[in-house]
Amino acid sequence: MSIEKLAIAVTFHYREERIKYLEKISTQFDTLAQVVSVYILTNEADNDKKSNILRCVKQSSNFFVEIHTPTYLGHPKLLTWSHFCIFKRLLYTDPSITHFMYLEDDIFVTRTNIEYWMKARRELKSMKVIPSFLRFENKPCSLQLYSTDCTKKYSFYRLPKFKLSEDYYYINLPEPYQGMYLLDRELMTEHLHGPSSIPEYTPWGISEKAAAGLTFMNVPNGCYSRNFVGYEAKEKRIDPSCLVHHLPNNYSEDLNSPHGKIKIDELVAFSFFSVIISKLLDHPIFPKIILRLMGRRRQKM
Repeated sequence: MSIEKLAIAVTFHYREERIKYLEKISTQFDTLAQVVSVYILTNEADNDKKSNILRCVKQSSNFFVEIHTPTYLGHPKLLTWSHFCIFKRLLYTDPSITHFMYLEDDIFVTRTNIEYWMKARRELKSMKVIPSFLRFENKPCSLQLYSTDCTKKYSFYRLPKFKLSEDYYYINLPEPYQGMYLLDRELMTEHLHGPSSIPEYTPWGISEKAAAGLTFMNVPNGCYSRNFVGYEAKEKRIDPSCLVHHLPNNYSEDLNSPHGKIKIDELVAFSFFSVIISKLLDHPIFPKIILRLMGRRRQKM
C-alpha cells in the first residue's frame, strides 16, 4: 500500500556541514508516495545558499520543491514551527493531499518505513493510537544499531501493547521522540485544530515540540503516549520496518550523552527473568512486602 499524495516539510537550519544530510534524505523523497511536494524551511535568505539547498534536494523531476525563509520568527528555535503555516494552507486548499510528513533534516525515511506505517495505521485505527518510528544510530566498526532516544531497557511484559497475533504486537515505549511525524488527512486535521499545534502543549524543548505531532494528544488510559511501534515477538525484536536512521550518529559517539547507548536488539527485554520480575511487581502482595521490609529497617535504626 502506498501514499497517494504526500506533502513533506523539512526544517533546515543552514550549516554547510549539514547539507550532506539533507541531500541524503532527499534521495528517498520520490519513492515515498505517488505524488510528492517538498517544502524546505530555512533560516537562510542568501540566494546562493538557497540555491545550494535546491541543488541538493532537487535530484528528481518527480517531486515539487519550494524553499521558504520565514521572516516573522522572533527566535531562531521557532523555525521548526514554521511548517504549520504551510500544512494548514495545504490542508484547506489542496484536498488531493492524503498525507503530511514533518522531518528534521537528518532523518532518513524509506519506502519500507512508509509501507509499515500504512499497514500499521489500518491495524491501529480502531484503537485510536498512531503508528510511529524509532530512530537509530550506528557506531564506527560496529554492525549493531543503537536507539537514539531510548535511554533505558524495557520489559516487554510491562509495556502497554496491542496484540495483533502471537507473533506481532504494537508496543508503547516511554521515550517516544522520533524527530518527525507522519499523519494522514484525518490525523492532520485533528493536529491543526487541537492544542498539540501550539508550543506550550508538549513536554519537550521548544524546537523538539514541533516534531511531536499528536504524540501526547488524546492518549489512551495506561499509555505513555499515542505512539506505538511494531514488535516481532517470535524474533524478539523491534520491527526493522519502523526504524529510521538518525544520520549524524552523534549521540552514539558522544560518551557524555545517555542517548544512543542502548542496542536496538536489547531495548525490549523478553526473558524468563523479566517475566518473573514483571509478575512480582504486578502481584497485590508486593507493595505490602516492601512496606514490611521498610518497617523492619526503621526499627533497626
